[in-house]
Amino acid sequence: MAAIKSVNRSASVALAPDSPYMAAGTMAGAVDLSFSSSANLEIFKLDFQSEDHDLPVVGECQSSERFNRLAWGRNGSGSDTYGLGLIAGGLVDGNIDILNPLSLIRYF
Repeated sequence: MAAIKSVNRSASVALAPDSPYMAAGTMAGAVDLSFSSSANLEIFKLDFQSEDHDLPVVGECQSSERFNRLAWGRNGSGSDTYGLGLIAGGLVDGNIDILNPLSLIRYF
């Protein structure tokens, strides 16, 4: 089966429950093609109208550690501050980061 869209990352993934976005956090225990040891969370826009095969990055931030798990929930999605909900990431060191995707996304 051919892919409709793709992202070339070794990442844990979470889909936004009510909007066209996908979060990808650098996966724990994986080595990427550049052998980088960095840890990032990126947000991609699910744009199915575009002819481009790759999803565009619309937001990103660095993380202190790589991600074991990633979840995107609706909590707070009715408010102006947390309009896209919250992203929770379980990190390699045992910590859990809670992120506001609305504050990471760059609107064009």
